[in-house]
Amino acid sequence: MGGDNATGADNQQERPGFEQWVVGFVDGEGCIALTRTFVASRERFTYSVAVVVVNRERGVLDWMREQWGGHVVAGSAAGGLSRPSWAWRSPSGTSAETFLVGIRPWLRIKGQQCDNAMSMIEVLKRSRYTLGRKLLPPEWLQSQEDHYWRQRQMNHRGIKPFVAEPMHSPRKINRARRDGDMLT
Repeated sequence: MGGDNATGADNQQERPGFEQWVVGFVDGEGCIALTRTFVASRERFTYSVAVVVVNRERGVLDWMREQWGGHVVAGSAAGGLSRPSWAWRSPSGTSAETFLVGIRPWLRIKGQQCDNAMSMIEVLKRSRYTLGRKLLPPEWLQSQEDHYWRQRQMNHRGIKPFVAEPMHSPRKINRARRDGDMLT
């Protein structure tokens, strides 16, 4: 069965519309996220950028991993009769920049999230040179926090109004349930 529409992963970048095809996954099944983690030893949050794309077809996500790095993980089990799903997670932090820059011109839904994430990457790049004993200037810390909350608001789903309040991590919730401690 010959044809002009080659399907092998080796030639996908040579096909017309390659960028738009990948963007469809990000716009439709993806999330451009800014994450933060509290580091007790530094007494502050650290931030990162990542792109996540979820799909039932692992092959396409493995192909994305081959092209841009990152990793593919099994999705959480939905139970019942649902099919398994997979998630491609891009390289994180400043390493997500190459992918974001490459897809930005074609994004139609998540353009603002991409722009905010790329702005955060610029702040993270500046911040690299102040690791260790040097403290980040307060305006850089505030800029990171502003980008984080802006992304949270843009990624907010549902009909309830967005409220900028910290959410407990799934690990913290699971530990509290296991230990019988209820979070307030």
